[in-house]
Amino acid sequence: MRLRIISWETLEKLRQEEDVLMIDLREREEYEEAHVAGAIWADWEHLEEEMPRYLEERGKVPQWIVLYCDRGNTSLLIARDLARRGYPAMSINGGYYMREKAVMKK
Repeated sequence: MRLRIISWETLEKLRQEEDVLMIDLREREEYEEAHVAGAIWADWEHLEEEMPRYLEERGKVPQWIVLYCDRGNTSLLIARDLARRGYPAMSINGGYYMREKAVMKK
């Protein structure tokens, strides 16, 4: 099982060095209001069955599938389930909320 929990700072480094698929699991309205550049929106309740379609649209399996939600709880659970199915899954610690806090510190 390949599951990692990472920070926003680690994600920025990772995105520069590796092929990453970013998935936003927040409410669609929140995603449309603001999201990480390059992230796609997915309904967390159907992500496991939709994952093959997302990968097919990309044309390949990324080195990492990075999930984030509002506070990190949902993305952690979904990343764990994906990792159990053999996907290289990561969850962002603290979710989008922590990204906003990290941006505010700069």
